[in-house]
Amino acid sequence: MKINENYSGVSPEALFALAARENNAKRGGLIVNFLQAKHVPAKPSETLALFDRLADRVIHHICEKKVMVIGFAETATAIGAELAAKLSGRCECTYIHTTREQFPEDMRLALFSEEHSHATEQCLYSDKGLDIFNGIERIIFAEDELTTGKTILNFIEALKNVTDCKFSAASIINGMSEENLDKYRAMGVGVHYLVKLDSSAETLKEGITVTPREDGEFDIFSVPEELTLKMDKKKDPRLGIGGAEYEKYCISAANEFYEKMVSHLSGKRVDVIGTEECMFPAIKLGELLEEKGYDVRCHATTRSPIIPSGDMGYPLFARYRVKSVYDDDRKTFIYNLYECDNRIVVMG
Repeated sequence: MKINENYSGVSPEALFALAARENNAKRGGLIVNFLQAKHVPAKPSETLALFDRLADRVIHHICEKKVMVIGFAETATAIGAELAAKLSGRCECTYIHTTREQFPEDMRLALFSEEHSHATEQCLYSDKGLDIFNGIERIIFAEDELTTGKTILNFIEALKNVTDCKFSAASIINGMSEENLDKYRAMGVGVHYLVKLDSSAETLKEGITVTPREDGEFDIFSVPEELTLKMDKKKDPRLGIGGAEYEKYCISAANEFYEKMVSHLSGKRVDVIGTEECMFPAIKLGELLEEKGYDVRCHATTRSPIIPSGDMGYPLFARYRVKSVYDDDRKTFIYNLYECDNRIVVMG
């Protein structure tokens, strides 16, 4: 994949690598971001710095007074939250993210398809109903990577009957072809990114061949209660919340939790694990721990089945099966666990 533009502040080799999806005929490969704090443990300060660079690229193009950021579950929920927090300094910004979790049907605002994914159906819910769109002048979709951009077009189609606002798409990496970008331009959809690839669709469809490794097992419930942070469901970004309000809550929850659990930390190396769609609170807690002098990495459990391999240069060298904290029957994974003094789990 050819790099056409790079505003990320880091080299492409330090930012991402290609990995192999497991049993996905529609798209055999995916891009693993080293700084996103999802599949690969990352320093939270570097993660937030990357997200803020994307926010800077977006903010200068926003002139509306009332906007909404929609993050995509599960990999882009933290990107969307940080973008919404930064936008809140310039305008009134609501944050909400899509989900594959189940909420009451009368809360559902939209249902759309993410066709390349292992779990294609995504929903948008709110306990505020369609009133959540009142006064919204622009919706900004936040993603980690756009390949064809079709998912967002599906989403716009799902929303066209509930809002007549303008739309934009923001992503760390954009691999859309000129043909697909022209579709966005024709619809007046703004496109913002940090890294532009020439076209990633064919590369990701074909994927790569690697030598698989066997899975390990990780018992997430073995993490002590005093090192487990459970977020308040009343501040659930899946249902919509102010961008500044959500960031303030995550910081407050992190500080309160730190005061209670600091005496239980046995060393300076700390691994903070978010659970599936719950990424941003884990990263903000990691940021606080870094400020307190700890050597911190953040990442998260995921539904995404990606092949682990010891092949040279491959980004995911180990995969562990994890029992979901939300559904006993759900298959989830965590990648690249490393030796540390303490593991903290953040669930929401």
